[in-house]
Amino acid sequence: MANVFETAGWFLAKAPMDHKKIQKLCYYAQAWSLVLNDRTPLFDGDFEAWAHGPVNRDLWNRLEEYGYLKVPNEALLFVGSFSDKEQEILGCVWDTYGDMTGFQLEDLTHEEAPWREARGNTPHYAPSTAVISKDSMYGYYKAQYSGDGIGE
Repeated sequence: MANVFETAGWFLAKAPMDHKKIQKLCYYAQAWSLVLNDRTPLFDGDFEAWAHGPVNRDLWNRLEEYGYLKVPNEALLFVGSFSDKEQEILGCVWDTYGDMTGFQLEDLTHEEAPWREARGNTPHYAPSTAVISKDSMYGYYKAQYSGDGIGE
């Protein structure tokens, strides 16, 4: 099983991007892996329902120094190996969300049930470390899946 850093490195190898976008792409990769890979996560790790959307704390700790700047490729070199199925999922996530900015992805996650449910009654921009459950991610994105591609 890959880790969140390898997953982030896979996306970073596609195009320069900021930390926020990397976080959200990794979140969607995890969510869609759960749906398309029979509840199997792409990597070990959770996402917390932070004010600016889902965040993997380990990835945050690694990349926080970049703030809103583009993360250099050297920060997360992709050296992992993914199965053909995992590559397909990553490719679909990139094709679906790759043209969006980190801020657009943040807005999108704020509209979706897994982030909202994890936050509960926490005010919109208040801090939260509540974990977004994999069951919630699976249930929500499974309901969005039509079989023609992710989020279609």
